[in-house]
Amino acid sequence: MHRRLANLCISSASLLCIIPGSIVHSQTAADAAAVAATVPAPAQLDTQLPPLVVFGDRASLESAEKIRRERLEIVDSVVDDDIARLPDLNVSDALQRVAGIQIERDLGEGFTPSIRGLTQMETLLGGREVFTAGTGRNLNFEDIPAEMVSGIDVYKTSSAAQIEGGIGGVIDLRTHRPFDFNGSEFVGSARLIHGDLAQRDEPQFSLLGSDRWQTDAAGEIGALLNVSYQERAFREDQESEGNPLALTNLLPGQTVIAPNGTSQTTSIGVRKRTAGNLVLQWRPSSSLDLYAEGSYAQFRTMQDSYQINVEASPSFVPGSVTVFPGTDDLRSITWTDAPLSILSFARDTVDQTAQAAVGGSLSHGAWTISGDLSHTQSRESLFFSGPFLAGTAAYFTQNLSTTVPSTGISGANLLDPANLTYTGIAYRTLPYDGSLTAARIDADYDLAGSFLRTLSVGLRISDHGANNSPGLIFADAAVTGLTGADRPSFLMPDPYSLFPGSGSDSIANYLVGNLSSARDPIALRSAFGITTPIPAAASPLSLWSITEETRAAYWLAKFETSNMPLDGNIGLRVVHTLESVSGSESAPADATISPIAVMSDYTDWLPSINLRYRLREDWLLRAAVSKSITRPDFDELSPSLTLIPNSVNPSLNQGSAGNPELKPVRADNIDVAVEKYFSRTTALSLTGFLKHVDGFVTTVSNPEVYAGSVYEVSRPQNGSGADIRGFELAYQQFYDFLPSVLSGLGLQANYTYIDSESPNSALGAPAPLQNLSKHSLNLIGIYERSKFSARLAYNWRDRFLSGVTDIVGVGALPVYTAAYGWLDGSLRYRVTDKATVAVEGMNLLHTLRRSYYGVETRPQSVWLDDTQIAVTITVGI
Repeated sequence: MHRRLANLCISSASLLCIIPGSIVHSQTAADAAAVAATVPAPAQLDTQLPPLVVFGDRASLESAEKIRRERLEIVDSVVDDDIARLPDLNVSDALQRVAGIQIERDLGEGFTPSIRGLTQMETLLGGREVFTAGTGRNLNFEDIPAEMVSGIDVYKTSSAAQIEGGIGGVIDLRTHRPFDFNGSEFVGSARLIHGDLAQRDEPQFSLLGSDRWQTDAAGEIGALLNVSYQERAFREDQESEGNPLALTNLLPGQTVIAPNGTSQTTSIGVRKRTAGNLVLQWRPSSSLDLYAEGSYAQFRTMQDSYQINVEASPSFVPGSVTVFPGTDDLRSITWTDAPLSILSFARDTVDQTAQAAVGGSLSHGAWTISGDLSHTQSRESLFFSGPFLAGTAAYFTQNLSTTVPSTGISGANLLDPANLTYTGIAYRTLPYDGSLTAARIDADYDLAGSFLRTLSVGLRISDHGANNSPGLIFADAAVTGLTGADRPSFLMPDPYSLFPGSGSDSIANYLVGNLSSARDPIALRSAFGITTPIPAAASPLSLWSITEETRAAYWLAKFETSNMPLDGNIGLRVVHTLESVSGSESAPADATISPIAVMSDYTDWLPSINLRYRLREDWLLRAAVSKSITRPDFDELSPSLTLIPNSVNPSLNQGSAGNPELKPVRADNIDVAVEKYFSRTTALSLTGFLKHVDGFVTTVSNPEVYAGSVYEVSRPQNGSGADIRGFELAYQQFYDFLPSVLSGLGLQANYTYIDSESPNSALGAPAPLQNLSKHSLNLIGIYERSKFSARLAYNWRDRFLSGVTDIVGVGALPVYTAAYGWLDGSLRYRVTDKATVAVEGMNLLHTLRRSYYGVETRPQSVWLDDTQIAVTITVGI
């Protein structure tokens, strides 16, 4: 494998070296010096960042274009002014507009970005590795308010100086520093945001204060404080149809594929983000820079959900059954005596991440030495609590032909508490903890005047720990013999009508749980006579703890030829990983629990080369070849087992376990790009990429017996290889040549095509990567003239595979999410050079997201989120 990658590196270099001499002679001098590199990389900061209050869309386009142009790696960037001009709440919202990145949606916000279809990426904060505690290794980008970053760099290609860990790439969130500004800088903003479905207004604030002082005795000192607080009320409506069943009793002589019921949920609540960043910089002399910084982020979701589930019954109204023409898929039916359940629950999550770091750089002659020491601590927790009820509907009607499937129940007064029975009180909690201590030292030697311009070497050590103690506390308690009339104070009429304006009927007029006491689980359980104490810890079978030590070294050479316009870097990173995984295992025969610990280690050699060829001053050709790795997620490595019993239907008992024998996912990567720079704000680029990935982790499920009960237990394993190929096309321009008011028009646009194929054990055939759209598009219209500025951003992605469901009697069915678009916009007025007022809108199209089982005549789910309207005032001093 190493020899194959080395041959690819040599071939790519040779390809650029044989470009005809007539093109070489047309090359002019190189453009401006490199801008800031925020992960160890060849380029260093040579200009001050623009102040935060600079007004002008042109400035933001120019900054992003310069970053891509001057880096040796292929990198796309979003700068702070770009982020501020659209109503992005978190970092994922801003990332969705970068070519090659696709995001998912969570309660109306962006989350889980992927780079070219891969979520296996390395996430950095100010150049340092950062993560959110949990099962994975990445930062939850929802945690970070958009206004807390000075820019976002997305590295599509690797260099040896970059921290390993991302076969998809590296996303670095750049933070503000006091020496980024020419002098003092103080900016504050206030936003009032309204959700049309939630029908609530909530406040948001941010403040940045920075200053620098020149002293005679101590040199230059700088200090910066950046804080942000967000509240946002949300509401999300969801309707889901049950798994398809193959039924032979609906139509004579025909097997009809029908859902086994429906589920309708309204989730409403508030999201809160609190974040802060404190930075001190000290430059005692022109050759020495020192810094200390600390950051903190907390992301809290307080959610109340009201859900009604109605099951398909054995009986139905004769003559009510229809199917979609030309199919066996159910179109409409009226079931009789349909069982139903009503679940009302509080579901709260909290992410907390803190990082502290010290470091600096020293220059002496041709040498520059830099170092950084950091510690990161993170915690994630889930709380789930509420009452469950059951009842029966005399008639349950489904019509699956409407955009939102129409449903209704009749023949039972579900506003009468006597017609409902309490079945249980739910209680579940799940925490995760993680820590990371990392230290690095890098040395650069300047070889000015030679073919090799800079030689760099570096070392990095890191100790990473993660655990899920005390585990999933699953303390649901059954309630028997109580109707709603026995505890009426814990019920209330459902206050919401699903999918307003959709034109589809939804189930209405029923009681749900009153969640006023759901966040006091002891009192709630006591009110229903539940005396069983909540366990302090989960079964040892479900607990895991992992420590991981990495030791990495690299060398990197930057070069530039004197007889042709070619430069680049070439290097090698070597990393040794030592993992220790501990947990418990059970012998199914006698259910004996015993501890288990597994240690493993491996070494990876990661070569890379990045080449840049200047056809002319405004034309660039790039080529890059590299090898990259991503280590398995922590829960995938765990030897422990988590069992989730289903008290209603034991055949649905589920379990999950890890596999400490999993190997890292490894990739060979080739990228080529051609870029044309027409002006400081006008550019066109085409980037092609090919990845061969080995060892994708797949999940395999099998029945296993524990304590006499059968569970369908899922375990991960390394799969075979997969190929990912595609291209990105990006364009941006201001149309200054247009007459009069039209000269303020501008456009940013990018299109991404990604073709992927990986063996899918559930489907028994190759399939696209999960959550990856083959086509995606961003169109951002810009207008700037005088004191007015406006942006309208449309993000669209094609349908994608979102999962696979294996159904008895039907088989494995792919679940697709249909193509959809998302529209955000803003209108700003500059009152003074330091003050602006903006009106902003999110989800202006009131987008419905839909998914289906294989074909659109088998709907699965529909989601609707708020349209959010905000008024923002920004003032600088």
